[in-house]
Amino acid sequence: MFSSLAGYNRFVYIAAGVAALGGLLFGFDTGIISGALLFIREDLGLSPFLQSVVVSAILVGTIIGAGGTGPLADRFGRRKMAIVGALVFIAGALGSAFAPNVEILIAARVVLGLAVGASTVIVPMYIAEIAPPPIRGTLAALFQLAITLGIVLAYLVSYALAGAEAWRWMLGLGAVPAVVLGVGMLLLPDSPRWLVGQHRYDEARAVLQRARDSEEEINTEMEEMEEAERREEAGFGELAKPWIRPMLVVGIGLAMLQQLVGINTIIYYAPTIMEATGLDASVSILATLGVGIVNVIFTAVSLLIIDRVGRKPLLLVGLTGIILSLAILGFGYLLPGLAGAVAYVTFAGLILYIASFAVSFGVVLWVVLPEIFPLKVRGSAMSVCTILHWSSNLLVSLTFLPLISAVGETTVFWGYGVISIGALAFVYFLMPETKGRTLEKIEADLRERAGASSAQTGEVTS
Repeated sequence: MFSSLAGYNRFVYIAAGVAALGGLLFGFDTGIISGALLFIREDLGLSPFLQSVVVSAILVGTIIGAGGTGPLADRFGRRKMAIVGALVFIAGALGSAFAPNVEILIAARVVLGLAVGASTVIVPMYIAEIAPPPIRGTLAALFQLAITLGIVLAYLVSYALAGAEAWRWMLGLGAVPAVVLGVGMLLLPDSPRWLVGQHRYDEARAVLQRARDSEEEINTEMEEMEEAERREEAGFGELAKPWIRPMLVVGIGLAMLQQLVGINTIIYYAPTIMEATGLDASVSILATLGVGIVNVIFTAVSLLIIDRVGRKPLLLVGLTGIILSLAILGFGYLLPGLAGAVAYVTFAGLILYIASFAVSFGVVLWVVLPEIFPLKVRGSAMSVCTILHWSSNLLVSLTFLPLISAVGETTVFWGYGVISIGALAFVYFLMPETKGRTLEKIEADLRERAGASSAQTGEVTS
């Protein structure tokens, strides 16, 4: 597995690694609120509804950030927007830390959401556009790996500060990795494919010369990018083209289903779920740390095998595990009067769920989305998909605790299981495989699959 990563220019790994720090910000904020919430609710006197609002406020900003970032990234470049996102995250983290009341805290988390939404659009695009095709899946998976590392870091910080109930420090420390991301992106160039889209061919070639070792490879990629650029138009209107529409359906479906299977109920509320089984707050956070470590391990496994196994097989296997784990989680709450048994069964279900999600949906979504859309509409298409992704996240996050209060844990987890069965069918019948091909070859294949001849292609896109 490691041999497949050898033989590529070190610059590629550095660029992908720095960009992936956007995922670390995303993961840190996702994980830190789950531990901080246990103390915020007492300090600020939050009802279950207000707890949901504090958790979900970030998603409002994320939807706005995702919607606006794609077109801006197409216009101004991936690099500049990543730097802006880092600055916005710093402002949101510090605003959360110093919030004097719940209203300011909610507003600061909306600001954080702007940066998180931007990162989920920009980072996968930047990495996909700079990575060599044979290891594009592996490098793109660094984004999700960084998310999981950010979650574990957040759990460690939460556990370390739980004794002091220092939730303000928990939230404020998110500014540190944002500074690192901003500085790192200042030192990197923009992606070669965006530069070609701006007709800056010499700059694009210069970036490829840093990222590739073979002159033949550079020439081939430049020719493919220039040809793709000549036949495309830009803008949201292009998403309605008949040959793009099927992939937009796939992208939207994957983006929404990744959330509707319930992942962020586990990430956001894992300590709350464990505490409901009878464990105290510190032990609940510690148990959740185990969940976070499993998340990192299985994300790393996915990173190492995704370019060998492929995107679609990983999703099918992972969704099968998700369905089984949700069945276990629902069953655990049917054990009356057995608090200890409930804790063990619940923890086992959480671990299986996280392992299954991490090795599949967690990584595959952010790898596939930038792969299936052509260059000129990639930003706009990513924005549409991520808007619906975060809207689904908002829906699930806002309804999780109220649904548990209304119908109980078993019904809620089994409901997510039914949705997961639908996701399995969606992937099996509609999702294409994209491993091992350049982005331009994937585009050409999609045109062919849509039944477009070369002449028709010229009529549609030029």
